[in-house]
Amino acid sequence: MLYRYIVISLFRFMLIDYHLHNHFSPDSESDTVKLLEKERELGIKDICITNHSEWFGHKEGEPGIFNYNDAVKRFKTIQEELDELRSQFTDMNISFGAELQYQESQLDDLKRFIESLPFDFIIGSVHIIDNIVVSGGVHAHELFERMDEKTAYTRYFEKILEYVEWGHFDVVGHFDVIKKYGVNYYGLFNPQKFKPTILKILQTMKEKGIGIELNTACLHQKCNELFPHPDILKWCVEVGIENYTLGSDAHELEEAGRHLNEALAIAKEAGIKTLSTYEKRKPTKHKI
Repeated sequence: MLYRYIVISLFRFMLIDYHLHNHFSPDSESDTVKLLEKERELGIKDICITNHSEWFGHKEGEPGIFNYNDAVKRFKTIQEELDELRSQFTDMNISFGAELQYQESQLDDLKRFIESLPFDFIIGSVHIIDNIVVSGGVHAHELFERMDEKTAYTRYFEKILEYVEWGHFDVVGHFDVIKKYGVNYYGLFNPQKFKPTILKILQTMKEKGIGIELNTACLHQKCNELFPHPDILKWCVEVGIENYTLGSDAHELEEAGRHLNEALAIAKEAGIKTLSTYEKRKPTKHKI
């Protein structure tokens, strides 16, 4: 079901977009200047560039490979570009971030990576189950065709829990992204079926001080829902999650800033009172 809300006067809140990819990400060719100009046109003055820390395979849909030295070199270049652009976009707050894919065998290097550079913000995401990218459409069917709904979604949420228990990031990205293609095999996602596991994740996030992202990438296609489902956002409020961010997860220019007003309305409906921006990994809350 597609959730639609009428948004009145943007709630007098300056929108943020804290999930953006540019030409330094393996899955994007977006020019940074054009990306910033697009966000400015939309009235979004607080953004964070969050490229993937891993570099993807040569074939579409292959899992990414994280290499510490290559990642540090690439992200230093990203940092330098953003430092230069801040003087051209003095009316915007441009933060330096990264999106880290959960890779069990490389957690020590991931921790070294995020400590090696002056990041403002880190997204922790799970994209892969059994070496299959479930958030991409090329090979995702291979997993969904051989697993029933309970098995596939439970495996995914168990990965999220493992990652949250590690905990060296600021928010969980696209919390229930597995439904993006899962909807084609299992129908609409019902978080009530997985509530005990999801609540355990949220309680661990609360203990670790980890927030959650409201990701709009699927509001216009596929499952036609926010990541996460509005029920999960209500559970976040009940558990006491403190930090929430908005992100369009744009990989192409036309996706930048998409549906942020709608996500903000869903947040308010769920009982969320503030959104957070980050500087040097420290959150600042803004009333909505």
